Amino acid sequence: MSEKQLTAFKCIRCGKINYPKRPICLNCRGRDFTEVKISGEGKLLTYTHLYAIPEGVEQLPLTLGLIEFEEGIRVIGQIEDQNVKIGDKLVPVWGFLRKKDGKEIYGFKFKLASE
Repeated sequence: MSEKQLTAFKCIRCGKINYPKRPICLNCRGRDFTEVKISGEGKLLTYTHLYAIPEGVEQLPLTLGLIEFEEGIRVIGQIEDQNVKIGDKLVPVWGFLRKKDGKEIYGFKFKLASE
């Protein structure tokens, strides 16, 4: 695992935090942003287990969740642990997500904060 940081983007014009990065702020239509590091822990709002998974994904079932961070942003992503419950604290980690067209795809996924 790498020391990559999950990052959002704060509109300079109105202060709204956007994730993922957008060309235009959804709040004020501003175009200039500064990077904001997202806090370490998020709260799991909801999740699902997928059994019909995309090609190249090795985790079965694939657990996807919606995680909310202190900054008010919500992120959808893979969860490493299948035994999660709503309200669990999760942290983002950089790691392998899937293989696509023979290439390994890496990105942020989530694991229980207590691990």
